[in-house]
Amino acid sequence: MKAVIAGATGLIGTFLVDRMKTDKDVMTVTALTRRDGEQVGKVAWTKVDFDNLDDLKNACDGASHAFCCLGTTINTAGSKEAFRKVDHDYVIDFAKAAKSQGIERFSVVSAIGSSADSSVFYNKVKGEMERDLENIGFASLHVFHPSLLLGPRKEDRLGEKIGTVGMKLVSPLMMGSLTKYKPIHVKTVAGAMLRLAKSPEKGVQHYEYDEMTEAY
Repeated sequence: MKAVIAGATGLIGTFLVDRMKTDKDVMTVTALTRRDGEQVGKVAWTKVDFDNLDDLKNACDGASHAFCCLGTTINTAGSKEAFRKVDHDYVIDFAKAAKSQGIERFSVVSAIGSSADSSVFYNKVKGEMERDLENIGFASLHVFHPSLLLGPRKEDRLGEKIGTVGMKLVSPLMMGSLTKYKPIHVKTVAGAMLRLAKSPEKGVQHYEYDEMTEAY
C-alpha cells in the first residue's frame, strides 16, 4: 500500500500515520500538511494548498489508497460557510484529485447521523459530502461513522469535555440500536480505517461503532 492522507495532523489522522509507520503492508505515506514538511522514515510530510487542485493532484501521484480525516467544528472554523469548506469542499476536492491520479480506494471519516436531508446543519453537510463522494465513482469507498471521539485534543473544548464525561457514564447502557452512539477512541477509528482499507470489498461500505471496534 502507498497511502496519501488528508487531515494527517488531526485527531484521527495523527493516530493513522503512527499506525502506518509500523505496518509492514504500508510502503510509503504521503501526509498532507499546510506547513513545510520533511521525510521521516517512510512518511513524507508534504505541504499542500487545499484550495489548489493541482497541488492535491501532485500529492496524490503514485498513491494506491487515499485516506481523508479532514474535519472541524463550526466554532473552530468561525462560520457555517468556513465549516462547510473544510468538511465538504476540501474533502471532495481531495477525492477528485485522488481519482484523477488513478486511486480507486478511498476511506473517509464522516459522523453518526449524517444525512443530506437532515435539518441539522452539521449532519446535512456530512451527508452531502458522502453523497458527492459516492458520485465520484471509486471502486471502493469506505465511510466511517464515529459518534463522540475520545482522545488527546490540541484545543480545549469545555462543552466537549462535559459531554465526554456524560457519554462515558451512560455508554455501558447503550445497547442494541443505541450502540452506534457510543463514544469511540480515535485510535480505534484509525486502526479500523487501515485494516478495512486492505479488504478486497468493493462498492460503498459504511462502518459504525460495532464494525470499527471489531476491525480494530
